[in-house]
Amino acid sequence: MNKLLLEHNGSLLLEGKFIVSPYGAGKISTYGKLTPLEKDIIHNNSKRKIKVNYKDIKNLTIINGMGVTLGDSIVGINALYTIKKLNNDINIRVIRPELCPSYVNDIYLLSKNIIDTLSYMPFDIEEIPHTQDSIIIDIGNQLYWKDFSKKEMHDFFLYNLGVNPKEIEDCEKSNYWLKDVELPEVSLGDYVLFCPDASTKIRSIPSRFHQKIVEELSKKHQKKIMGFTDIEHDNYINIKALSKKTENFISIVKNSKYLYTCDSSALHIGAGFEIPTTCIFTTVRPTYRSFYYKNCESYYIGTFETDGIHNSENANLIKLIESKFEEFYV
Repeated sequence: MNKLLLEHNGSLLLEGKFIVSPYGAGKISTYGKLTPLEKDIIHNNSKRKIKVNYKDIKNLTIINGMGVTLGDSIVGINALYTIKKLNNDINIRVIRPELCPSYVNDIYLLSKNIIDTLSYMPFDIEEIPHTQDSIIIDIGNQLYWKDFSKKEMHDFFLYNLGVNPKEIEDCEKSNYWLKDVELPEVSLGDYVLFCPDASTKIRSIPSRFHQKIVEELSKKHQKKIMGFTDIEHDNYINIKALSKKTENFISIVKNSKYLYTCDSSALHIGAGFEIPTTCIFTTVRPTYRSFYYKNCESYYIGTFETDGIHNSENANLIKLIESKFEEFYV
């Protein structure tokens, strides 16, 4: 698959008929003819700016929403929650990219009070209804959109769905939709949750600092420290076995007394339940991810060399970040 299609700002069309995602197509070695999805009835804000009065819309179809990671999806669904509050009668359909991990897709199943219909790619373009009071928006592959690393994430989704972020109150940008989700009960007592592992190594807290952090959290909070990785410390418990499903993970974050993380999914969940949080950023500045989270204390330890990098296995960059962690924890 060529680089232009892989990094295309939007979705793709397979054999002129089926909508697919660059994310999914990039994982399949033998695919048919692929072209950028470009139809007059489909809006794509990266190509043609849109502004939508959702009070006049009956049906909203979002192609390739709202991301392939759990954290992005939580924030993206919050934008749909905002639209639903603008027009409670609107019918929202989300067409998901193919081959996403089940733990990511599960968050969409949990948002059934917001998303009315879930579909999955490959999706026949002829099956998208188009009427005068409906709108179709392609927001796919946002990782490669120029403003994804230049706008606060809630504002990014709102803006690219045709909503002026300045017209939405800041308090609406904290993922409070999660409070309406039915979750399993968690009975773990009082605990601090430690999440040092992000989806990529360059965003994770190196393991050699874990014991030190657990020790400091133990002294500061006088509570048990829990997490999802093995750490040798008398006051730490690995509860990974209790978080095999997305709803269990959310419930564990929800019931914590304090959260220390570099994992964006835990960050965004914690904000939804107003959990006091410390979040460490290495490649994305807090301004773009935690700006509206009033209970979050954020630290950026990256440099201009790591700024804006979403995924990298570059040994020199990872070594650089480790040196910054060394300075931070001295």
